[in-house]
Amino acid sequence: MISVRMRAELKGIHVSGAERIVDEGQVERVVKELLKRPKDYNKMVITLEKLEEIYIIPKALTIYSYDFESVQSARNFAVKKLEEAGISRDLAKRAIELLEKGPNPKGGNMRGAVLMDVRTGERLEPDQERGIRTVRVDWKDRKSIKLALLKRGIKRQYLHRLLDALALATKNVYCGVLAELCWSDDPDYTTGYVASKNIGYVRIKPLKELNNPLGGRVYFVERDRVEEIINCLEKKAVLVEAL
Repeated sequence: MISVRMRAELKGIHVSGAERIVDEGQVERVVKELLKRPKDYNKMVITLEKLEEIYIIPKALTIYSYDFESVQSARNFAVKKLEEAGISRDLAKRAIELLEKGPNPKGGNMRGAVLMDVRTGERLEPDQERGIRTVRVDWKDRKSIKLALLKRGIKRQYLHRLLDALALATKNVYCGVLAELCWSDDPDYTTGYVASKNIGYVRIKPLKELNNPLGGRVYFVERDRVEEIINCLEKKAVLVEAL
């Protein structure tokens, strides 16, 4: 199996990323597909990596979807769900404020996620401008999962986002992330999510205003497991088997 990863930048700012894990014979088709993903860029990196060992996650997190009339109502609900996942209200609000202003200490977005100490709220990622990236993850049978999601009423224009984010969130939980908060840095996409083992994958709209270019991910983790979690997120190759 081959990991195919795409990362695109525009004027030094990360604008798009995607990944597939496929048989060698599918690499050319998938590379062509990923080349079309960014709307605009001046630099793109495609990485191909042969994988020696792949772990299977039998079932993805269960999907739930909620729509609200305002960003504030949606964020209040996100805080409530994070509390259900065991995150304190103060830390849940701190994570939302962090994504709202841009998680990069120098301003703006990061390529990766924030690691937040679940007890103190301290940031634990070694490089706060880069963050931690969840990579080497895909669906065992991506086509069948696509069809299943379409039958559930997921709109086709949102399908690739949900496929990628759900697989990623499922791997995060598998690696030891206690809960996650995410919304996209795409100005045109306002749906975000919170996720954990016990609440599932909870899609929430709108977690930000339309035309807002700021977004990112916050992973709530236990400090004494940080090295183990980072290694799993960035090194371990996994395929998710079923919804």
